[in-house]
Amino acid sequence: MALMRRFLCWNLQTATFAGFIYIIVAAGTALLLRCLDMASASPYIDFTISRGFDMGWRSHQMYAFLVSDVIVSICHIFIILFSLYMLYNVTQLHFVLYMTTMKWYNYAFIMYTIIEFCFSVFEFSFYGLNTFRREFVVFIWLWWLFRTALNIVVMLVLSARTTEMEDEMAMELRFSDKKYVHSYA
Repeated sequence: MALMRRFLCWNLQTATFAGFIYIIVAAGTALLLRCLDMASASPYIDFTISRGFDMGWRSHQMYAFLVSDVIVSICHIFIILFSLYMLYNVTQLHFVLYMTTMKWYNYAFIMYTIIEFCFSVFEFSFYGLNTFRREFVVFIWLWWLFRTALNIVVMLVLSARTTEMEDEMAMELRFSDKKYVHSYA
């Protein structure tokens, strides 16, 4: 049985489609914010985030923040491309053709959320009590918190859709007219 049969007013297939759209938009926005953070850290670009901490303030941790930005940006790009591929599968193919891919997407999305959570905890623990002193950092923190909560909801929807697809497949096999005969018969 699926964890849930419907999400809000949608069936699970429509909720999965909406979840992929959300993931693409949210990860794209997060990627843009990461790119702005990397641009503000670059010595070659004269760019400063208004209402954010100057790079000199965290200069002793600059390489750790840069590595964090690069790794999480790669994760954002990967999940955006994988979501676009899954969006194509959901809209164009029968569910039987992408069941295994959906399982792998679930695993990848869980890992993506965990990786982003770990790196965000690292960054915001560095700011400590100063997190709430700058508007840009407060916006980033609230954006990340909101996205993490919605990512967990999307994980539940995707998991329920995967279970629903497995149940439908089992029912189709159970009640099909074709009887499977062993190859030796």
